[in-house]
Amino acid sequence: MPDQALKLHTPPATLFRNANFVLLWCAYGVSAIGDHLSEMAILKTQDALSADVDLTPLMARMSFMFFVPFFLLAPATGWLADVFPRRALMVVADVGRAVIVFFLAGLIAWSQSWGQWGAFAPLVLVGSLAALFSPARSALLPTVVRPSQLVRANGMISGLGIIATMVAAVAGGYLAANYAPSVAFRADAGTFVVSILLLLFLRPPKQRKAAAGKRHPLKDLAGGFRYAATHRHVLELLLVASLVWFCGPLVNSVLPAIVRDVYGGGYQAMSNCRAFLGLGFVLGAVTITCLGDALRPQVAITWGFLGVGLGVGILAASIYLPLTPSTLYAIGGVGVVLAGMFAMAIMASFNSLLQRTVADRYRGRIFGVKDLCCTASLLIATGLLGVPLLPQMDRYVGEVLIGVAVVMFIAFVVTLRARLLRGPHTIGVNFIENLNEFLCKFWWRLQRDGRAGVPHTEPVIVTSNHISSVDPLLLSAAAPYRLICFMIAAEYAAWPGMRFIVWLAQCIPVKRGTRQTSATKEAIRYLRNGKAVGIFIEGGIVPPGETARPKDGVAMLALRTGSRVIPAYISGMNYHDGIIAGLISRHNARVRFGPPVDLSEFGAGKVDRQTLRAATQKIYAAVMALAPKDDTCSKEAPLVEETSKEPQEEPFGGAE
Repeated sequence: MPDQALKLHTPPATLFRNANFVLLWCAYGVSAIGDHLSEMAILKTQDALSADVDLTPLMARMSFMFFVPFFLLAPATGWLADVFPRRALMVVADVGRAVIVFFLAGLIAWSQSWGQWGAFAPLVLVGSLAALFSPARSALLPTVVRPSQLVRANGMISGLGIIATMVAAVAGGYLAANYAPSVAFRADAGTFVVSILLLLFLRPPKQRKAAAGKRHPLKDLAGGFRYAATHRHVLELLLVASLVWFCGPLVNSVLPAIVRDVYGGGYQAMSNCRAFLGLGFVLGAVTITCLGDALRPQVAITWGFLGVGLGVGILAASIYLPLTPSTLYAIGGVGVVLAGMFAMAIMASFNSLLQRTVADRYRGRIFGVKDLCCTASLLIATGLLGVPLLPQMDRYVGEVLIGVAVVMFIAFVVTLRARLLRGPHTIGVNFIENLNEFLCKFWWRLQRDGRAGVPHTEPVIVTSNHISSVDPLLLSAAAPYRLICFMIAAEYAAWPGMRFIVWLAQCIPVKRGTRQTSATKEAIRYLRNGKAVGIFIEGGIVPPGETARPKDGVAMLALRTGSRVIPAYISGMNYHDGIIAGLISRHNARVRFGPPVDLSEFGAGKVDRQTLRAATQKIYAAVMALAPKDDTCSKEAPLVEETSKEPQEEPFGGAE
């Protein structure tokens, strides 16, 4: 019964056919407009374009007051998302925000007499309801999509949210420039009403009920913190998010001052520059969505830090270069787009990793802890700018950006080193394996059917059919946890740039058409040292329609060393008469591993020619049995006996 119930609630295979996801996606996008539509109008209430107004502290105070409830309430709102229906919490949050924003002009007029921070006090109420909305939405998403769709789903949600932010920035700038602030506030309230209507049509699966018995909220909250504290992976992800949320508000807070003082722009130019940041977010979300599972989220986070550092560095350079304001504005725009693009890649990858890592019963609380950590970082950053230690803080925006760029570069180096050190291989091999896995999954669309059958340890021979020059890369990417040392043609190993890779991957060069005993001895030594050796049993690439001639090298090595033989079959490849053509062409590669071939009936050690051929036939039959039914090359080719008149070739595959 549980399995049947699970099947009934299995989300559709395509995100756009998933009504629940589409409704959640659109609701988040509309509410994102509401989160930012009023920003320029709020600044207008403070006469921000006046030359004697210090604009950077104003931006910092606005962000600080909006996000301080996330810090204070995040653990509690995360607990609520684990206890109460998540959709209902989102609806309540939107209803409250719609009411408060509608009357925001009056609230600001009433509170701004409280001092420098008074005008932004009503944002505490809006932020409190946003803090209720956030963990409920993050925890709800994994229940309405498949686990394999999380990267794309997060990318699409983030992308639409940022498109909405861009729309809000441009529309908010227009409304602030041409109308009274109350017009923008009422339009803002309307966006939350639309979000409510979308959420009311959403039908998520039933939320798992907590264990029977009296609940203890404080113990539940402590359990969420304990879960985060005892999982190293979760802790590291929280640190990544906190770093981004510390540096992001610093950049966001100084942008208006740069536009006014360096580029000579007004409200509309400020909004446009914020829209550039949104454009970068959209590009990052689209990139992550298109890449899907091809790029590991951990890798995206590492290189995202480098990209953000470069973008912020370009933006900082626009402050100091002796060029015209319009040229500086263009350069700064490029930097903002680049920084936004890679920042979005980091956060989308972070969210998908956290959603995959955390169990559903803890997910709301962990996202509450995430909001707590992120907003703590944001509050520190905006607090430092909102209560400036230096007079006329706008003069130091360049130094702020340089500091952010340096921090991003340091984060790139630290995360890259940590990730490569923790990999299953040496640092160099881990780097090459990550690059190869991305290339295979993105360009050649590699998918592995079933589990990887290559053991993590012990001597093993991996053998498969051979239809393309890409095949060794595909087998390596299908089992990235194990270094497979392939036997390759000696002439390929001599190519410029290949010699280092061949040495790094411990490949064994073979001279074709010769009885090269050194390669045989090297393969035997590898296997006796517990390594994995890759050999293509057909020898060279077999064009479609040609008769395969399986070689005896796999059987000979297996029987002499007692190594297990793991068969594999590669399909979905397009044949090309040329090594380079096979590499640059796109494929729909599929790899399937089979169980080890049982060769116990043939004994061990030295065997006669007839026994060797019988073992070869059994291994080759195991390879061909893995072929998909619709594969045009899946018919088992007859074994062709070699005669003494023909020169004996080196019996190893891989020498193409």
